[in-house]
Parts: sequence; C-alpha cells; structure tokens
Amino acid sequence: MFSMLITAATLGIMLFVSAVVLPVAFVSLPKNLAGAFVRKLFPIYQVAMFVASQVAGFLAMTPHLRPVAFIAGFIFALHFVFLTPAINRASDLDNSARFKKLHRLSVLLHLIVIALYAFALCVDTCYF
Repeated sequence: MFSMLITAATLGIMLFVSAVVLPVAFVSLPKNLAGAFVRKLFPIYQVAMFVASQVAGFLAMTPHLRPVAFIAGFIFALHFVFLTPAINRASDLDNSARFKKLHRLSVLLHLIVIALYAFALCVDTCYF
C-alpha cells in the first residue's frame, strides 16, 4: 500500500513539474534565467524520482507496480546520466536541431513514465 502512495506522489510531482513549474518558469523568467533554473532543477528532480521509483518498486506488493516502478527508475537514471547532459551540450553549442530532437525524446520518456504509472495504479488498485 505504501508503494502505491509513493507512486501516486511521484506521478503527481511529474504532472505538477510538467504542467505548472516549467511553463511558469519559461513564461515568467527571461530565457537565460529559465534555462539556468531548469538546469538546476532537473538533476535534483531526476534523482528524487529515481529514488522514489526504486523505493516504490522494492515495497510493491502488487503484480504491475513492481516492474513499472523499476522501469521508471531506469528511465530516470538514463535521463540523468545521458539525456540531460546531451540536451545541455546541444543547448550550449547552439545546436537547435539536436536540442529539439533530444528534448522531444525527453518529453516522450516522461509521457511513457506517466502512462506506465497511471496504468499500474489503476490496475493494481483493483487488487486491494
């Protein structure tokens, strides 16, 4: 049960950051400050989401949540180690085509994690 709460909180944080924090930052701050903010926020966010996903996976007692949490954690780890540095490099080098491609991949991965968590929570609540 605790794993489902962690997962729901993780999903809520993902939705809040995507739908509120990032749009407000890019509308309210100058582009260079918004970029600096995101560069500070995302590594912390990704590590926190990785840890939460792994804890949820280890505590999960339902059939769908355990593998989903571990897959989500793996995606957050890959994002932190490979994708975020590549996005930052593309931005630093002013390579907008590469930046857009990598950013789309980042958004796609986040949507996949959101969909996986929503699926696992919906299906596994039927077991309790």
